[in-house]
Amino acid sequence: MPPSKGEVCQAVLSFVTDGAYPEENVVAAEFPATALAKELELISQAREQVENEISSLSRENTSFDADDWIVQAKQLHADIERSRVTAREIVAQHEHTSPLRSKVEDASAKVGLIETEIAFNQAVAETLKEVQRLCQQLENGRVALANGELTVAIGQLESTKAAIGKDAFFTNTNVMSILTLEVARFREQIENTLRLRWQEQLKVDRQRGEFQVNKGHGANALDNTIASMSRLEILAPASEKLLKDLSVAVVDPILLPRADGKSRAVAITDTGIQIQSDYSETTVAETLSRTTQVLDYLRQNLPTFISTELSQSLIPSVASKAISGWLSSSIPTTLEGLGEFEKTLDFVMQFANTIQSWGWTGIEELVSWVNQAPRLWLTRRRVDSLDSVRKVLAASQGTTKQVERVEKEQVSKADEALLENATDDWDASWDDEKEEESTAAPATAAEPEEEEDVSAWGLDEDTQEEAEPDAADPSGHDDADDDAWGWGDEVGEEEQKGQNVSLQADTTSKPENGGKATQSSAPREITLREVYTVTDIPDSILDIVRQQINDSKDISQPPHSTSRVASSGAGLLALPTLILAMFKATSSSFYSLKLGSGQMYLYNDSLYLASQVRKLMEEHQLSRLDSDVEALEKFGKFAYSKEMQTQSTIVNDLLDGAQGFGQCSEQPFKTECENAVSATTDRIRDVYKEWQPILSHSALFQSIGSLLSTVVNKIIIDVEDLGDISEDQSKQLVAFCSQVSKLEDLFMPETTGEAEAVPVTAVYVPNWLRFQYLINILESSLADIKYLWLEGELGLEFSVDEVVDLIEALFAESEHRRRAIAEIKRAPRG
Repeated sequence: MPPSKGEVCQAVLSFVTDGAYPEENVVAAEFPATALAKELELISQAREQVENEISSLSRENTSFDADDWIVQAKQLHADIERSRVTAREIVAQHEHTSPLRSKVEDASAKVGLIETEIAFNQAVAETLKEVQRLCQQLENGRVALANGELTVAIGQLESTKAAIGKDAFFTNTNVMSILTLEVARFREQIENTLRLRWQEQLKVDRQRGEFQVNKGHGANALDNTIASMSRLEILAPASEKLLKDLSVAVVDPILLPRADGKSRAVAITDTGIQIQSDYSETTVAETLSRTTQVLDYLRQNLPTFISTELSQSLIPSVASKAISGWLSSSIPTTLEGLGEFEKTLDFVMQFANTIQSWGWTGIEELVSWVNQAPRLWLTRRRVDSLDSVRKVLAASQGTTKQVERVEKEQVSKADEALLENATDDWDASWDDEKEEESTAAPATAAEPEEEEDVSAWGLDEDTQEEAEPDAADPSGHDDADDDAWGWGDEVGEEEQKGQNVSLQADTTSKPENGGKATQSSAPREITLREVYTVTDIPDSILDIVRQQINDSKDISQPPHSTSRVASSGAGLLALPTLILAMFKATSSSFYSLKLGSGQMYLYNDSLYLASQVRKLMEEHQLSRLDSDVEALEKFGKFAYSKEMQTQSTIVNDLLDGAQGFGQCSEQPFKTECENAVSATTDRIRDVYKEWQPILSHSALFQSIGSLLSTVVNKIIIDVEDLGDISEDQSKQLVAFCSQVSKLEDLFMPETTGEAEAVPVTAVYVPNWLRFQYLINILESSLADIKYLWLEGELGLEFSVDEVVDLIEALFAESEHRRRAIAEIKRAPRG
């Protein structure tokens, strides 16, 4: 239960008086405000009680003596006063002695200053005496220098410099700077004197090409000059400059010939070397002999220190200049010069052995050059052959000639009959060939409309692919380097279409047993002939290739077999590959810049060169050239492909001026269409005239057919894209197509006079018949079109949907048109 008010007040009083902690229930209870008066009263009572107890205790303590304490206090006060008086007296006395102390300190300071000044004056006097001595020493050195006593002067210089560095009084003083400057000036005077003496004793005249040695005697001897320069550490740079001057004044005129190969002779006397002013024809042996004489004179007349340095710096330079100035150019490019080259190698080894016998070094480059003679000779041949290709291209005047390409093919009886039937179209004649039995499958002649154009040359790519612009590289990439080195040949090979050939053979066979002549069922060998134009470049390139092959064989035979470079003979067989690669790398730009229709000339030249190299390969059994021949053929075909792509792009751009032949019967669109068609046909005729003297007859047909195929295909597509063709438009389109059809006069075969020539346009333009049928459709009635489909061969060129679209574009909606379309759709296709 909670405590009462009295209990709370008593608990607080106990805590205040005795420090007793109340019980838990009292602590938790609330102290009422009404108990405050009661609590204060209890505390007051406790206070009075404590005061009473203290008073009582004080009265009871009667033994305390206060008078004694008072007396002692008074005595203590008197002692304190006396101490204060004493202190004041001490302070007064101290204040009286301070001026005296200051005078003593001032006097001590003056004494110290005077002592320091005395010491300083003594030091200055000693320093001045030392400076005077050093100045006199420098003056003595100058006098000795003036009298030519270089050793004495250098000794004075060294002792003066050592004394300056040793004396501590000079540190961080103006005297030190002055003395240092004087020492530097004196040293410079000595050095200048030494350099002048050095130049007088070892005199080099760059302008006149002279070198003189004056060893002197006594104090002026060259050895003393070298010793003095060594003490001053100026010998090394002076020696280095001397060697450079010798190289320019003496060595270079001997080892560095003029552009015409002439050099200067040298005269050596007891006193020096003199380079002659006149230039004369000089051989490698004479040059090495002159160099040996010069080096031997230097070895004998120069001091050991300089001659030793000579072998370390000048000899490597001599070896390098001898190689670059004389030896590299002495490497022959033909076998006829190997004998002289062998003598040159002997001279070089003799020169190297002489230098080594003197104990000199630095000649290792020459020895290495001799040891590497086979590799260097082969390198020279490679460089010369590649440079010859460049010279051939640069020197070519573009002269041309006609060459004949001949191939033999095996044909069966069926193929022969086909060829006989095709003679009217191809104007072909047959040459008699010996009949042979063949175990291989006979070559099957293709129908003229499909493969006649390329089968003879082994190129069976689709003609239509070449005609379309996108048959070439879609990116338009025309990297000359890639074309030249054969990279990207795959693209060119896919696009390339080969030449067509005229067939010449005798269709009759010999009679058996005197009987009637009969046709043999065995395969026959026929000759395919082709005439085209090439420049003078392939023959020149072929001569370079042939030289490498012939030299490779001749070098292994006497008298060349004993040559040091005979081991490089096999390496010559690798040069034709590089020569052909160089031709591919550089010919493209040359043909484009210097020849009209350069790419077509490059095409012919590449194939002609490839055929001639193949003959060389078979003649000398060089199978390693097979891949190079194939790469060269691909390169030529790629050049043809690029030219065809360019011309296809041109005719496409010209025909684009027709704008798809929309509204071609209305002005001004009619004029634009007329101009576009005229420009396109004129361009094809111009290209025909440009290529006619270059390409073979069949190749000309092939290339022009490709261009015409491009034009025809675009016209067909544009016409089929027209949704509605009026009667006037139809007539105008027929006129445009007829103008293009007149280009078939370009495809007239060569005639023998026995039969009238018939154009072979359909053979070389795959979509020509389709184009002719399109003209028929545009100018025919609905009944005629239905007849062409049902009774003719229209279905071979057009699909049902294409014919229906054209009918719907040409004819208005009618019952008659619906029946015609229905009959066409029901009828079986051609």
